[in-house]
Amino acid sequence: MGVHKATKSNEDYIDEQTKIPYISDKELIDTGIVKTVSPDSPRNIRQHAKNLRSFPQGTRNCYTLRPEQGKNNNYLIRARFFYGNYDGKNQTPVFDLHLGVNEWKTVNLTNAGPYGVHYDIIHVPLMDYIDVCLINTGRGVPFISALELRLLDNSIYPTQGRALTKIMGYDVGRNPSDSDVRSFFYHRKFIFNNVVAITHSIAYHEEYFRC
Repeated sequence: MGVHKATKSNEDYIDEQTKIPYISDKELIDTGIVKTVSPDSPRNIRQHAKNLRSFPQGTRNCYTLRPEQGKNNNYLIRARFFYGNYDGKNQTPVFDLHLGVNEWKTVNLTNAGPYGVHYDIIHVPLMDYIDVCLINTGRGVPFISALELRLLDNSIYPTQGRALTKIMGYDVGRNPSDSDVRSFFYHRKFIFNNVVAITHSIAYHEEYFRC
């Protein structure tokens, strides 16, 4: 299983808990500024949350992910955001997250927990690359803590040429000590809405998609 991780630090590493490899984002994007969260942040934050990349310049800044398995495969994309008062302003921004040209999510950390937020989307790219973009909407500087790209079995959550964003998930019996991605999906039930049409430059909502 190919797993690609993009973090905001300059070193590659393997997460001690999940055993997922994280790589530097320096080959994935050439804009933005690497920052470190405040030392007042919770001591037990994960390593990927200790640094972030902010984008004070430009309206649209994009990561280009090139998975080894290429197009026409099922991927889980997870975007993580931990503000950590990195800029000393103690004011969380609001900005948009896009998958290519399509709106994925409005990132709003106003009511985020102590460890930030993350957003998931399942996507079958029609090209050999995936663009994940942060959009400045005039309500603060966009940033990102980490991006995760995980290959899924093509039989899990078939998207039929679209993308599915998660609104909630339930653990239905996974062993807590098992960090394997396949186990994570086979033992969880997810409810999706916001079906994004990736072949057009629009996004629309449908009724909940349950698996």
